[in-house]
Amino acid sequence: MSHELRTPLNAILGFSEVIKNELFGPLQVPAYKEYINDIHASGQHLLNLINEILDLSRVEAGRYELKEEAIDLAELVEDCRHMLNLRAKARSITVRIAAETNLPRVWADERAMRQITLNLLSNAIKFTPQGGEVEIKVGWTSSGGQYFSIKDNGPGIPENEIPIVMTSFGRGSSALKSAEQGSGLGLPIVKGLVDLHGGHFTLRSKLREGTEVVVALPPQRVMDALAPVIHAPEQRRASIRAA
Repeated sequence: MSHELRTPLNAILGFSEVIKNELFGPLQVPAYKEYINDIHASGQHLLNLINEILDLSRVEAGRYELKEEAIDLAELVEDCRHMLNLRAKARSITVRIAAETNLPRVWADERAMRQITLNLLSNAIKFTPQGGEVEIKVGWTSSGGQYFSIKDNGPGIPENEIPIVMTSFGRGSSALKSAEQGSGLGLPIVKGLVDLHGGHFTLRSKLREGTEVVVALPPQRVMDALAPVIHAPEQRRASIRAA
């Protein structure tokens, strides 16, 4: 199914990009350029939607295989922040990150953790008003695991809509009012991938006060062999950077 869906879409995207960039000569009619841009954008959106449906299907069917390795959680989260920095700056949104120093690596699937982080950070930026702020924290959980949290000062989610946004294709009223497209699959995929790691995903939100999401990995995923030397408390304060 993956091959049957992606192959024709890749052809649409590839040929539309050739035409859009006028590689074999200019388009004589201006309207054609507008149409080909729409075709390419629609094809990209459809491919992203298909990828999300396939990812969720694999998770729900228990066929998503984790490819685990030692990863630096703070570094991964910072890398995702950097990737979305231009999107945030375009809307004058400040993204701050505070990470505890000397965190040992965790045993996890890097692609899955990156997808989790990008989905959650994209949502935070999408629903934060222009000139707003997003705060990211990375550190230890009380049980000895590691976590990262993302908090925005957007419109928030009404309490009765939280179960809706956690279901497949579920979209809250804020998402329905948003000009940006979304499939309603991001949060179910995040929860499924976190569950595969034996972790916990928490979403806390209040209307007009913003939303905070927390991804916590269990202690058994922290690589004790790489645990750092414990320094004095004043030497372990979180380092803070602002986008």
